[in-house]
Amino acid sequence: MLNIGDTVVFGTEGIFTIEQTTQQEFCGKKTDYYVLRSTSKDNATVYLPMNNPALLGKAKPLITKEEIGELLETAADTKINWVDDHKARKEKFNEILQSGDRKGIIALAGTLYHKQQAQLAVHKKLNSSDERILREAEKIINTEFAFVLHITPDEAKEYIRDRIGMVK
Repeated sequence: MLNIGDTVVFGTEGIFTIEQTTQQEFCGKKTDYYVLRSTSKDNATVYLPMNNPALLGKAKPLITKEEIGELLETAADTKINWVDDHKARKEKFNEILQSGDRKGIIALAGTLYHKQQAQLAVHKKLNSSDERILREAEKIINTEFAFVLHITPDEAKEYIRDRIGMVK
């Protein structure tokens, strides 16, 4: 159950505060909505239909400081198996991003980060879709951790890397 004033993570879109509820009419049908306002500078607004369980499931409570610590303690031990087939890998990695599972997203970022470092060691790069997924995974996690820990997203990135043993 969502409440006015709650701050939530909404899918991969970022962090939002539930400002109010409202009723809107489209095509002669009235629907009740939560009105979510982004906490970031873009100040985006999302109308979340109260009668759509799939979309409601994308609104998750923020992680706590304690949960961040617990998550990072176990994250280094969680690995994502590399899939050689580019298309299958892209599908698998996008599923992890869309799941909203923080542990999976951190593991995904770690896997891609280590692959990126291995590629750099032989003067190569990740392919563009892997780089995009890495950026998206880092953005999702860094944004939420930064908000909860009251630090910048860049500081959150370093905080995470330091705690899970990612080489800089």
